[in-house]
Amino acid sequence: MTATVAPHLLAPLTRLGPGLAVASGIAALASLLAHLAAMAGIVASPLVVALLLGLVIAQFGTLPSLVRPGLAFACRPLLRFAIVLLGLRIGLPQIAEIGVRGITSVAALVIGTLASGYWISRRLGLSKNLAWLLASGHAICGAAAIMATDSVLKAKEREVSQALTLVTLFGTVTMLVCPLLGKALELSASTYGFWVGGSIHEVAQAVAAGFALGDATGEAASLVKMVRVAFLLPLGLFLATAVAQRSAGSGRRIVVPWFVAAFAALAVIDAIGWVPATLANVLRSVCTIAMTIAMAALGLQSSLRDLATGGVRPLIAAGITTLVISGLAFALAPPVAG
Repeated sequence: MTATVAPHLLAPLTRLGPGLAVASGIAALASLLAHLAAMAGIVASPLVVALLLGLVIAQFGTLPSLVRPGLAFACRPLLRFAIVLLGLRIGLPQIAEIGVRGITSVAALVIGTLASGYWISRRLGLSKNLAWLLASGHAICGAAAIMATDSVLKAKEREVSQALTLVTLFGTVTMLVCPLLGKALELSASTYGFWVGGSIHEVAQAVAAGFALGDATGEAASLVKMVRVAFLLPLGLFLATAVAQRSAGSGRRIVVPWFVAAFAALAVIDAIGWVPATLANVLRSVCTIAMTIAMAALGLQSSLRDLATGGVRPLIAAGITTLVISGLAFALAPPVAG
């Protein structure tokens, strides 16, 4: 009996192990380098360092197929698990702090980016589906928004790949630039947090850029970013309506990410006081480790060579849309600045 069960139990580890081991190794190295930098008086988030290391390694050649399942697992389930655990760091009192004006500002930011991003892409001659993929990825939460949007639109695989690569690329650039500008401009924690959480594409990238300048900025950025993520639900409803008008009776369903609901649920549970302080501290450490591994995996899967096949117009569209959302987020930051 044991002989027949054991292989089935070991199969997931065999399939995911190599990729997770590589990402974990890079994450460990990144943590060490960040610690050494801190000793030298240099602020460096392990998340940022892990992404950079992975991105550099990815440019040297195609990754072996053996590691791809584990890297994909780190970029999706593991990352979303880490996002859920952020609910222990960002509770209901913190969510209440953003207030009606803050939520209204995030709504204006998301809607403005969706509209302008779609318009820019269409003006550059991109297809409707690619335009929506790029706009949603920039406006809400990067890869997760692109995949959720594609679940409704059913775009071509090439378009999805282009959107994922471009959003990851420009999100990475923004993640690296924001801490430098935030420090130079001496922005307050709430202003910088809103700007970062409101402009950077991927959740992990926004968290990394936020915590690069301290815990207060990191928590503010994470909060604003999660409010942005919540807009996946109205976006899905809007796109489903648009698709239904184009093709009646398509029966396509709306996909809303479970980790948003789980994040909110954990924040409520923590606010009630059901999570012991000792356990909460352990889970916060697990969250950081998981997020760092996810960032390493994300960098390893972000090859700049993939952009060459898509032409220059998608690159220009993504670049302009990134500037638009960054400018809008910076302009809207004062209402929640403290």
